[in-house]
Amino acid sequence: MDSSCLLCRFFNSLQLKKIVHFLFVLSSLGFFSVPVLAAGQFSFIEYNIAFVLGLSLPVLVIAVLLAKKISINWRFPATITISVLALFYSIANLVEQQTAWSLTAAMLFLSSIYLWPFFNNTEQKDAHKKLFVSSLLFISLGFITSIWLIPTLNTYFTWLIASSLILIIAFIRIVKLISTPKLNTSRMIFQWLLACFFSVSIFYWLNADINIDVVVISGVLTYLTTIINGCWLLVQQIYADLAVHNEAEIEKISSNDLFAYTHDPATNLPTHQHAVMQFEQSFKQNNNPNYAAIVFQPINFTQVNSLLGHHNSDVLLLQLAYCMQEQVSSNTNLINFENHEPAIRLARLQGLRFLILVDLDTSHHPDQAVIDDICKKLSASVPTAMSFKSFSLNFELAFGIAIVKQANQSVSKLIAQAEDALLVAQGKKQLINYFDNSRLLYTEKQLAKMEMLKKVVISEQLHWIVYPQINLTNKRIVGFALSAYWHYDNKNIELADFIKTAELSGDIYLLARQMITQAFKLLFILHQNDQYQHVGVNLSSKQLFEPDLISFIEEQRDRYNIPTKYLLVELNEELIFSENEYVKIFTDQLRALDISIVITHFSGSYDALRFLRKALVNRIKIDCQQLSDQEEMATDKAIINALINLASTMKIPLIGTNINDKFVEQSYSSMGGTLAQGTMISAGLAPEKVKEWLSLWYQQYPEAKP
Repeated sequence: MDSSCLLCRFFNSLQLKKIVHFLFVLSSLGFFSVPVLAAGQFSFIEYNIAFVLGLSLPVLVIAVLLAKKISINWRFPATITISVLALFYSIANLVEQQTAWSLTAAMLFLSSIYLWPFFNNTEQKDAHKKLFVSSLLFISLGFITSIWLIPTLNTYFTWLIASSLILIIAFIRIVKLISTPKLNTSRMIFQWLLACFFSVSIFYWLNADINIDVVVISGVLTYLTTIINGCWLLVQQIYADLAVHNEAEIEKISSNDLFAYTHDPATNLPTHQHAVMQFEQSFKQNNNPNYAAIVFQPINFTQVNSLLGHHNSDVLLLQLAYCMQEQVSSNTNLINFENHEPAIRLARLQGLRFLILVDLDTSHHPDQAVIDDICKKLSASVPTAMSFKSFSLNFELAFGIAIVKQANQSVSKLIAQAEDALLVAQGKKQLINYFDNSRLLYTEKQLAKMEMLKKVVISEQLHWIVYPQINLTNKRIVGFALSAYWHYDNKNIELADFIKTAELSGDIYLLARQMITQAFKLLFILHQNDQYQHVGVNLSSKQLFEPDLISFIEEQRDRYNIPTKYLLVELNEELIFSENEYVKIFTDQLRALDISIVITHFSGSYDALRFLRKALVNRIKIDCQQLSDQEEMATDKAIINALINLASTMKIPLIGTNINDKFVEQSYSSMGGTLAQGTMISAGLAPEKVKEWLSLWYQQYPEAKP
C-alpha cells in the first residue's frame, strides 16, 4: 500500500482541520531551525532562501502525497516557491542578464500568487475563471517575452505597466470573491497590499533607489502570506473532498440494504420513520397544506397472535397488507411513500396499525366524503374470510382520522392525533372516528390538573374529612370513614373523584401513605377520649397492592401504639373480585394484621356472594342515594332491600351510605338497615373537630354513650 493512501486514511479518520493545521505549523517550525543555525555562515539573501525552503518543503510534500487521492493542484505552490527562489538567486549571484532573469522570476511569482489562493478548486463554476486566468497568462507571458526579445525595451516602465495590470486584475478578482460564502477576503486584501509593496520595491530596485534587502523582505513577506492563505484553502479543499468521499460511501449502500432499513419485514411496507420522512418533503413544500392522516388496524387480530403465534400470524398479516395495498395503489389522492413505481401508498406503524395520507387538495369533493369513501373501500378490500391452514377469520377495521390545515404543525403530531382518534373509535366500537381538536384542550387541562395535584400531595395540602357512622336504632357510634377533598378550580373535589388523577400522576402511593397516617392520628385522638371505634380508609387502586404499604401500616401501628384491628380498609367490589394475584396477596396480608376488609359499592353478584360465603369480608357498604322519593327508583329500591336482607341473613354488618335526608333514612330503616353514614348524621368533620363533635353528640343522645 502506497504512502499517499495511508496518509489519506489517516486524515479521514481524525479531525481533519486540526491535524492538517498542526502538521503545517509543526513542519514549518522544524525547518525554521535550519536557517537559524546557519545565520552566522550565510548572507542575508541566502538566509532567506533557506527560510523559504524550510517553509515550502512540508507544504509541497503534503500536497504531492495527497494529490493522487484528493483534488489538490500542487503545481501552484511549487511554481510560487521556485519563482521566489529564482528571484533571490538571480539578485544575489547572477551578473550577466541579471535584470532579465530577476524580472522573469518576479513576474512569474507575482502572477502565480493569484492563481493559487485566489483561485481554488472549489470555484470551478465561476463564470470569470477563464477570463481571469487568460488575462494573467497573457500579461505575464507578454512581459517575459518582451524583455527577452526586445533588449532595448525600457524595463522600468514595462514592469510598472505589467505589474500594475496584474494588481488591478487581482483587485477586481477580490471584489468578485467578496460574495463567496465561507471565504475570508480580508486575508486576500492583505496579500494584495503586500504584492503592491513587492511590485513597487522591484520598480525602485531597477532604478537603484532602494537597497536589495528591501526587495528580499517584500518578497519573503508576500511569499509567507501567500503560503498561509494557500494552506488555509488547501485545508478547506481536503475537508470538502473527504466530506464528498464520505457521502459517496454512504450512497454505496445497496438497494437491498436500503429496503431492509426502511421497510417492515413482515409486510414489506414502508416503516413509520420512512413514511414520515417522505411525507415531510411534500408537506414542507406546501404553504397551505390540506392533508388527512388515516390510521387504522384490524380490531380482532389479537386472537390470531394468541392462537397461531406471531410467526404464523405474520402470514395472515401479509395477506391483509397486500389486499389493502392493492386497493389504494391506484388512488392518486394518496401520498406515495416511494420515489419509484409501483406506488406504495400504505405504511405500517407500530403494532398492528397502518397509515395512509390523503392530499385533500387533489379532490373537488368535500373532505369528509373523500375520507369516508377511502375508509369504506379499504374495509371492503379485506377478504370476507382469510385463512391459514385450517384457521379462518373475518377481519374488521377501525379508523382514526386527523386533518391538518396549518403549515406550522408537525407531521408526527398529525399522525399521533390520528392514532388518538383510533383509540376513541375502538373504545366506542365505531368504524370511523375523527380527531376532535377540543380533546387537545381537555388533555392540556388534565395535564395541568395532574401537575397541580402532585404539588398538593407532595406539600400535604389536602383537606382531610371524617364521616361518622352510627346505629340508627340506638344512635351509638359504630365507626368513622376517613376521606379527603381537594380544593381545585374553586371547587371541592372528593377523593373518589380525584383518585384516578392521582393514579395517572403517579401520586397514589404517597396519597395512600398520608391517608393511613391520618387514620392512625384519628385513632389516637379517639383512644384518648375512650372511643374505641374503627376508622376506615379507601385504598381502591391496583397500584397500592405492594408489600411496602403493609410495612408502612406496621410502622404507624408501632409509632402510635394502636392495634391494627381498629383499622378498616375499603376496597371496591370490582377490584377485590378481580383475578389479580397481587390483590389476593394484599388482602391476605391485611387479614394477617387483623385489619378488617370492607367491600364498597356492593352489588350482590354471584362472585360477591361466593366471596362473602368464605367469610373473607368483615363489612359491606351500599349506596342508598336511590332511596329518594321518586317513582322511577322503584327497581333500585327493591335491589337495595334485597341486599339488606341478604346481609342480615349472612350476619354481615351492612353500612348504608349517602343517608342524606329524612326520607332516605326512613326508607332505609324500614328495610331493616341499621348502620348509616351521610349528611343526616354529619356533613363531614375535620379530624381536629372530632372531639368536639363527640361531645355534642353525646349531649344530644346521652343513651349513645358507651
